[in-house]
Amino acid sequence: MGMDTFLDLPQLRTFFTLAQTGSFTACARRLNRTQSAISHAMAKLEDLAGAPLLDRRGRTLALTEEGRRLYQACEQVFATLEAAEDDLRRGQAQARGLLRLGATVEFGSSILMKHMPPFLAAHPGLDVDFTFRPDLLEPLMRDEVDLIIDCVEHPLPALKKVTLFRETYVVACAPSFRRAHRLRGPADLARTPVLSIDKAGAWWNRFLVAIPDREQPQLDRIIAMDHIRAMIHAAVAGMGALLVPRYSVLEELRRGDLIPLFPAIRLAEDRFSIYVKKVKAGQEKVQLLTRYLQSLSPEEFGS
Repeated sequence: MGMDTFLDLPQLRTFFTLAQTGSFTACARRLNRTQSAISHAMAKLEDLAGAPLLDRRGRTLALTEEGRRLYQACEQVFATLEAAEDDLRRGQAQARGLLRLGATVEFGSSILMKHMPPFLAAHPGLDVDFTFRPDLLEPLMRDEVDLIIDCVEHPLPALKKVTLFRETYVVACAPSFRRAHRLRGPADLARTPVLSIDKAGAWWNRFLVAIPDREQPQLDRIIAMDHIRAMIHAAVAGMGALLVPRYSVLEELRRGDLIPLFPAIRLAEDRFSIYVKKVKAGQEKVQLLTRYLQSLSPEEFGS
């Protein structure tokens, strides 16, 4: 068997996609093929390799040691091919191709969408697809997206990080709510309804740790909502006080629908950053979007 027989790109693409998606069903869907075609391609590839590439004993599809080595090689091969294609296109008048961008739900829907039209207008040859979800690392590592914008740290050797801006937070409520509950200091939150992503109130930890232990209120009246935008609407309606990223309520604060509480308290901050696999960081489409996002004013995000 010659190496040209083994290194069949369509079979390797099938294997690579199967390893990324974790199931024959998802792989078939992404490649627009039948599951039987995927199974046949994998059986032939394993036969040519002379070793099992997949561990099929458990419920979850896993790679054998040989499969992991081949996956790492495929990652380099397909990244190199994408880079070569990208290099060939650099001589054209405009960048072309599909760019898949992942972002956190609230930032993506309320901020990013406002800034993408100028970028798309400047690069009409690029198509951009968006994924908004709270857990972004998995789709990035599975190559379901090309890059992500996240406030969670991902210190992985395979990733390149580009810092964007600080994510500042604000405690706020409707003016009528503040008057009705006579909110003067943090201790008053102990008898006040507060809105939180989780029922246990862990969402409020960045506020609580900014207050001395003896002054920390016990949050006993927690209304749980699993979406930031829902909390904002609820706060405007007078249902409770909330803690959210400042960028998410800039309009509500400007109109006076919400007013900040305890502005002298400095809350813990996060950092929004771009994460991209190092093997893809040199792609023109990735570099174009990275430079554009770096050019945006941090003040627009509440920093």
